[in-house]
Amino acid sequence: MIKKVLLFTFIIFVAFVNNAFAHTGLESSSPQNGEVITKELQQITLTFETKIEQNSTFNLQTSSGESIPIENIQLSGNQLVGNFSKPLENGDYQVGWKIIGVDGHPIDGKFSFSVSLPVAEAPVEEQEKPQTQPNVEKNTDQNTGTVNETEEKDAQLDNSQSNILIPVIIGVLVVIVIGGFFLVLRKKK
Repeated sequence: MIKKVLLFTFIIFVAFVNNAFAHTGLESSSPQNGEVITKELQQITLTFETKIEQNSTFNLQTSSGESIPIENIQLSGNQLVGNFSKPLENGDYQVGWKIIGVDGHPIDGKFSFSVSLPVAEAPVEEQEKPQTQPNVEKNTDQNTGTVNETEEKDAQLDNSQSNILIPVIIGVLVVIVIGGFFLVLRKKK
């Protein structure tokens, strides 16, 4: 009898531990974190490590915090794809995503990228004055990208720490259940 109880408990433990480690994170994105896009961009694709559930979404903001409307977000297995009505303009952008993993736990994160499309050449008279400004903006873009990469690494560290906590809690609960079983069995004898 004790062997059957131990076997049953072990099977349940293995089943729950696999679910506890089923938390997902962002596997890849298009555009990628820190990437500088030099072509027109009308779509963002996020690919996650495991399947994600309905109600998963993402948003896009400019560096000044202005929201960019996304026409529709499609969910397919482990991917979220969003389209824009017109290509993104030059500037820095931040994507914030919120998903629901297979295990039902909400997970979120952020990453950033920049759009730097070639600007049409201005007439020779006007070209002499504003040429110094774009170089200043490029330096600012690079500094902002470094800060956003640090923020993303901090967010990923927070997610990984919370992902470890759940299996530990489940393990402690399983040990308590097994201990309770043995205590009940000893009292019956």
